[in-house]
Amino acid sequence: MKWEFIAAACLAFTTGCAILQNENAPRIAAVRAEGKVIVDGDASELFWQDAPAYPLLVPEDQPGSPECAQKGWIRFARDDRFLYLYAEVVDDDVVQEENADYGNLYETGDVIELFLAPVGSCRYWEFLLAPNGRYAVLFFPGPGRKIFRTAMRREVRIEVAAKVRGTLNNWSDRDSGYTLEAAIPLAELTRFGDRFESDCWQLLTGRYNYSVTLPEIEYSATSLLPRTNFHLRKCYGTLFFPHHQ
Repeated sequence: MKWEFIAAACLAFTTGCAILQNENAPRIAAVRAEGKVIVDGDASELFWQDAPAYPLLVPEDQPGSPECAQKGWIRFARDDRFLYLYAEVVDDDVVQEENADYGNLYETGDVIELFLAPVGSCRYWEFLLAPNGRYAVLFFPGPGRKIFRTAMRREVRIEVAAKVRGTLNNWSDRDSGYTLEAAIPLAELTRFGDRFESDCWQLLTGRYNYSVTLPEIEYSATSLLPRTNFHLRKCYGTLFFPHHQ
């Protein structure tokens, strides 16, 4: 199949779900992951050195936008089976009080959220990734059908590992931050017939940062959002694979 046909298919919008992309949405590179990848919360593989680090930005409706009080950066890579995310964040009070997978992790402490959506489709995925290695996977058939209880995909397994520079869940001392690494199975993303091709996927990474030293929860994302809502599909970036072009 020629690339021109694939690109045209990716730009076609489905009936009743016209999600128009913002022209200022970023393009986000996922470099090729070569060799064996060990998901351990440490970017020790050489390919991570080639992966651009995308800063997390505070939405425009939040005080101090777009600079985070506690900064964070996100990197991406891929191979034939997984999309990999690596996060490195500054955090002086690392907290996540949920000790099981598939909890509402954004209500119980710090979390990185990854949103992935095929271009031209209503459906999208949300992956919750916590600094204690807990995770949750949600699937939404469309933006107007966000029923969180039935969106949980408890049968889906992903790999998540994190390293905390400090002590988890202790507000009385000061931490430095944490790193987090995750592997998202492409088989899950393509289960409805979508192809995992360059420029055919939209992406946003968001962060909830709870800290005893912050005046409020700090929200940030890889796109500069006009308001604090990680479900604003028109603001998602476009994922591309530089080694495939």
